Amino acid sequence: MSNNQQNRRDFLKTSAAAAAVGSAPFWFPVSSANAFNYKSSNERPVLGCIGTGSRWGAIGPAAMRYADCVAVCDVDSVHAARGKNRVLKAQGKKGKEQQIDVVGDYRRILDRKDIDIVTIVTPDHWHSKIAIEAMQAGKDIYCEKPLTLTIDEGKQIIKVLKETKRVFQVGTQQRTEMGRRFLQAIAMVRDGRIGKLKRVTCAIGKAPASGTLKVDPVPEGLDWDMWQGQTPTTDYRKRRCHYEFRWWYEYSGGKLTDWGAHHVDIAQWAMGQNGEGQGPLSVD
Repeated sequence: MSNNQQNRRDFLKTSAAAAAVGSAPFWFPVSSANAFNYKSSNERPVLGCIGTGSRWGAIGPAAMRYADCVAVCDVDSVHAARGKNRVLKAQGKKGKEQQIDVVGDYRRILDRKDIDIVTIVTPDHWHSKIAIEAMQAGKDIYCEKPLTLTIDEGKQIIKVLKETKRVFQVGTQQRTEMGRRFLQAIAMVRDGRIGKLKRVTCAIGKAPASGTLKVDPVPEGLDWDMWQGQTPTTDYRKRRCHYEFRWWYEYSGGKLTDWGAHHVDIAQWAMGQNGEGQGPLSVD
């Protein structure tokens, strides 16, 4: 192992989330915009975006209706540059009219005292560490689902959330997207239109499969070592990285945390298991 890899491993061990095991809750509700504790409703918070890949393309520009983005971070310089351009377009400013910082290390975002909120739209295995450190740095958070890979990570996040009293929301897009059809379905169930609810079955289908994958050259501008984070070091393969990281248990939970996070959430919502202490106590 190279010295820089050993240093990375040591750095990652500083987070309590690095060694967690199990799986976790998906979201925490925000009661109102006043929870951000800004001086007035006219004061726009300052936003920093950690991870600017495909999902952030939908989330980031939408967030800028409510906040002013001043920095983007991504270990892929292509994503980061595209993120900066999207920020400038979304905020209607070009060139030197607004300075958007572009960084490859998320800690540079957390170090900034002027940033109030961060979006975390990284591969899943980075969520817990960045979220915990962001709360400890005094940031409010929007994080993409699935929030964690393990139950213990979820417990650690809740612990820090209670200690820091930050605002924390996790994205579960089916609650508001798709023409609000899921919301309509929940209303019908709650109204008793399908009768007494006795059983709920969630189907997520099979996960993708492949044959042996060859080693690929690391794309220019991608910090593959940092992308891997606390996971075992491995050669770069295109299908281990952007988007398809979902099917590798080092980085995600496969189909269960990809689509299961959506469908199980909708099922629990329909059953009224929507808050702390209302979910299942055990899983067979």
